[in-house]
Amino acid sequence: MKLTSIARANGRNQLRERQRRDRAMTPLMRARYPQFASLRLKFDFSDEATAAPAPHLMVMHPPTQAYFVFPCPYADCDGEFDLSTAVAQLATDGEIACEGQMKCAGHRTRDRSGRLPCLLTLEYSIAANLEKADASR
Repeated sequence: MKLTSIARANGRNQLRERQRRDRAMTPLMRARYPQFASLRLKFDFSDEATAAPAPHLMVMHPPTQAYFVFPCPYADCDGEFDLSTAVAQLATDGEIACEGQMKCAGHRTRDRSGRLPCLLTLEYSIAANLEKADASR
């Protein structure tokens, strides 16, 4: 393995470690957003240069961390998507859904051409379930 490959891997590992620490320090959903019984996050990706990653769907419940920063799905990219503002705005506005689009601000390593901007676009939708879970469960 080349030294530059090791340096890139270390940079990505440092990013993931920071994300793990940040996630662990984030309050639970039930504390930060008590009005949400759950949040459904749907991610669709598009890329002008290559085949895009498969869509993602996740549901977040009250006992999970209220952490909304997601790494770029490309393994060689150092970018991330931060949906914290979108979720906070959803809660503030009292809405039950929102959608938007973000471009990855990270960089990818492509063969011998070096680090180039990531061209991945995230189209997201967030839907809130406001029904409170049955407390007897």
